[in-house]
Amino acid sequence: MFPTTRTLSFSFCCVASYLATLFSLLFYPAVAVGASAAPFPVYDSIRPNVSFWEKVYSTYSINTAIIHDQDRLDIIYTTIQLIDAKVPGAKKKNDKKIKSTKNYYAKLLRAIANKSDGNSGDAIRIKKMFGPQTSASQFRTAAKNIRAQHGLRERFREGVVRSGAYMAGLKKMFRSYRLPEDLAYLPHVESSFNPKAYSKFGASGMWQFTRATGKEFLTIDYIVDERRDPIISADGAAQLLQRNFKLLGSWPLALTAYNYGAAGMKRAVAQEGTYENIFKNYRKGYFKFASRNFYSEFVAAVAVAKKLERSGQIRFASPVPYVTVPLPSYANAKKLCRYLSISVDEFKRYNPSLRPPVFDGTKYIPKNFKLKLPIRYKNSPLLSGVPSAIFSKTQKRSQFYRVKRGDTAGEIARTHGISLNSLIRANHLNKQAMVRIGQNLRIPPATGSTGRQGQSRPAQGKADPVVTHTVLEDNKKRLPETETTSPIINAAVSGNLQVTLVNKKQQLTVGAVEVQPNESVGLFAEWLKVTPDIIRLENGMGADVDIHPGQTINLEFISVTVEEFEATRFDFHQEIQEDFFSSYTIAGIITYQVKKGDSVWDICFNKYDIPLWLLKKYNDSMSFQRLEQNSILNIPVLKEI
Repeated sequence: MFPTTRTLSFSFCCVASYLATLFSLLFYPAVAVGASAAPFPVYDSIRPNVSFWEKVYSTYSINTAIIHDQDRLDIIYTTIQLIDAKVPGAKKKNDKKIKSTKNYYAKLLRAIANKSDGNSGDAIRIKKMFGPQTSASQFRTAAKNIRAQHGLRERFREGVVRSGAYMAGLKKMFRSYRLPEDLAYLPHVESSFNPKAYSKFGASGMWQFTRATGKEFLTIDYIVDERRDPIISADGAAQLLQRNFKLLGSWPLALTAYNYGAAGMKRAVAQEGTYENIFKNYRKGYFKFASRNFYSEFVAAVAVAKKLERSGQIRFASPVPYVTVPLPSYANAKKLCRYLSISVDEFKRYNPSLRPPVFDGTKYIPKNFKLKLPIRYKNSPLLSGVPSAIFSKTQKRSQFYRVKRGDTAGEIARTHGISLNSLIRANHLNKQAMVRIGQNLRIPPATGSTGRQGQSRPAQGKADPVVTHTVLEDNKKRLPETETTSPIINAAVSGNLQVTLVNKKQQLTVGAVEVQPNESVGLFAEWLKVTPDIIRLENGMGADVDIHPGQTINLEFISVTVEEFEATRFDFHQEIQEDFFSSYTIAGIITYQVKKGDSVWDICFNKYDIPLWLLKKYNDSMSFQRLEQNSILNIPVLKEI
């Protein structure tokens, strides 16, 4: 049964606020961090950018594209009315219209630079915007700096509505950390206060934590992802912002570091000295448009949100009260929902940090998890009499299978005593149940009577229909490409996740692994339950050197078995890919011919805006280390769900 300790009702923030207050009183001085007359100054150099973002948030519709200079946001060439995104084929037509308009102004700017077009109405208007002292080289640079920004008026307004459920509690939390309460407006920039927001590169939740940064403050694994919980993740954001301020000394720098990273901002400060100089001059690494504008966006978002709050035109969402109950042991989610007479959907809404494996039966709710329930359960006798059958002393262990030559999805399902449909659902296979050699498949829990190998099998009369299931061998055989069939399955984990045993050294097992995207020395150390120094020593790596995809490194298995390591590693990659495909789908495939100087990073981040692991998934033979010039890559076209 649940503990008999008193349960309380909270208005979404009390637990986190209390913990934050206690933590800050114990470890931090009473003086507010960064408390000054103007914690968020608007420098003259950023005023045009702040004004631009205020218009993006309050004036321009989502069906408007603003064609502007990316360095000088006061230079707006024109605006374009777009077809509503809900209309079939709208994206393709809108992209074509935007590209055509950008090309027109780029050509015009080059003509102005060459003094071959100085009398047209657009040319006169552009020269007036830039000023009489603008040189020909500056106009040529401007021709390369044309950018399109979509308006966000409707989306921003919806975010202000949603913020009503959180804003009062968030401000209280930030005050408890001795931080400026206006930091509570940051989700307007990050996610429009959407707790389900997920970016192509893995930033998740209302506060858009990446996995690497989030792990410093939150629990993030295959079972629980606290980035999904607006209040718990807000507490993590408060800690991160507090640390950034202590490290960098000003809120413009600390907020920019929220986007760019504290280490990167330290390098920028070392070179330029002040935020204003960084804004004007710094262009190294990934400090590009988004990072340069992040602080300006925040200042603009605070101003626009407060204006809407005062307008009297907003009907705010209301805070949702709840009770919290710590679980005494691992719990079966579906059984618990049935016992409490609460729908699974409502249970999920109150506990957004629980990931899908908890609800599909792959995993239990973790021991000591602080369960949130609707306020109607306050003082409910149900909470003190939960049957022991709902609980387990241990967590379910992940089971997965690596596809071998000759395997089919149907045969794999039968061997493990599960239905083909359950295998398809667990791994997001396409309708043809296509698998390929080397692919890792999650084996969902079996139900029914005992079958081959001691596993369960479906009851008679409920067998799957006989169908043909394709195995792709060495990326040579593909299904026909159609609008609904992509050449590789959507979300099952690919990549070489197996450990190749090297030898035994001093009674230790040593194995070799090929590094996959998103992996690091720190992650391997966490999975192996060793220090990063042990991995670096084993591989002759310096203290500041990290690993990169495609690299092969040796690992010593001291505290965990090879099997435990592989299962944890599989869960990690499954989590990333499941989360991605819950927000994006593959709308089609295009091809790209590799050019001289191309790198996988450039193709992913600059040309097509897709994660590295996804590019690799669709190009098995592609090397992370070196791209062959003129080789052809499959590029998945993403569509937001």
